[in-house]
Amino acid sequence: MASEISGSPDSSWTIPNEKNGVHLTEAERRVYEILLGVVKGRRQTNIEKPRVLVITDLAKDYDDLAAMVVLKELHRLGVIELLGFIANLEPAKDRARFGRGALDLLGLPDMRIVQGTRGFDDTKPEKERHRVEDYEFDCAFMSSDTDPRFFSEENPKERLCGQSLLRTLLQNAKTAGQKLTLLLLSSLADIHIFSKDHEDLMQASVSNIVLQGGYYISPDGALLSLDTANNNRYDPTAAREFHALIQRLKIPSTVYTKFAAIAARLDLDVFIELAKTKNEVGMHLLKVQKLQDISFYRNASQKDPSKRFRPDLDQHHFSRTRTNWLDAHPDGEQYPEGEEVTKFTKVVVYDALAALGVSGNDVLEALNVLDLPPSARGITEPTLATEVKKRHLIVGIEGESSGIHVANMVTALTALLKGSLITSPSN
Repeated sequence: MASEISGSPDSSWTIPNEKNGVHLTEAERRVYEILLGVVKGRRQTNIEKPRVLVITDLAKDYDDLAAMVVLKELHRLGVIELLGFIANLEPAKDRARFGRGALDLLGLPDMRIVQGTRGFDDTKPEKERHRVEDYEFDCAFMSSDTDPRFFSEENPKERLCGQSLLRTLLQNAKTAGQKLTLLLLSSLADIHIFSKDHEDLMQASVSNIVLQGGYYISPDGALLSLDTANNNRYDPTAAREFHALIQRLKIPSTVYTKFAAIAARLDLDVFIELAKTKNEVGMHLLKVQKLQDISFYRNASQKDPSKRFRPDLDQHHFSRTRTNWLDAHPDGEQYPEGEEVTKFTKVVVYDALAALGVSGNDVLEALNVLDLPPSARGITEPTLATEVKKRHLIVGIEGESSGIHVANMVTALTALLKGSLITSPSN
């Protein structure tokens, strides 16, 4: 299943070989050679790998699961140490069950995953809350609600929750003199609740925060959440206050926006190959990608803008961001009919970009996946915002830069997605 790298110190140092006819291209193998070279260099120079805790709304969209697939492979290679997952957004318990089953299929039965909050407070209007789609939990690998791994070992009747996992991991890190990276891929309600009561622990134990979402830096140097970013819209108050907190605590962060993800769209053939591995995770990704895009496109095709997810998310927006339709129809005078759109769709893995982003600056530089403009790094005429920009990086700025080397990012993500399922246990 995998070939050893010469001189590798343990069995995790492997380049995936082949499964059911799915294999890496030469360019994708080169991604693994680069990653393993960085890992080897770190070990020789005693540089620690990032320790990562993830908060995610698994099953809401296919990119959440794609991010887990990428993280599993970074963990297997020793690029990161994956500590656990918190699944939030109502129904959070079911999202944790979905994630538990997926982790088992990926060969991580001991990886912790617990349920988080519903992702929003009771004041949020019903029409603005997440509506669960039929395809979200339509899979054969949902774990049992009574799986003992959801409960405390000390008290088998006590169901573990996101707040307790945050407290345990951050306190353990503080005691050991270590730092964690937080990967935030969903509503910021959970981390906001925790950080309000544990500012000292956040400052002592968190060295880096990577988000999928959106923020900007005002001319006077304030780090402000972007209200139009979906993950900020679930609980806008939590988003505003959490962004202010990480600026006040001077915790470095990077946000991967939708503009970077749209630029790094993958060919549908990637998900087709994932399904060919016969791992249920890969087959689910392909199935849900089709169902989700049909659902989104039908919504975008509504003539009444008020009935769409957002008034501006129309057929033209969908065709421009999630398909290659406009390549052959640049005038936009006609659009695909219904399910015909699936012949032209591309794969947008928003969360997977942020997942790669936790691997460390040395990895990102070696892979050459980022292409940040000077303004994203604070390299501009001196302003009050300059120092803030050096600490908080924006990957993907509308109308300015995608923030990435598109070809390199696409190759890296494709390699890790395929390699992760090639090296996962057979069902």
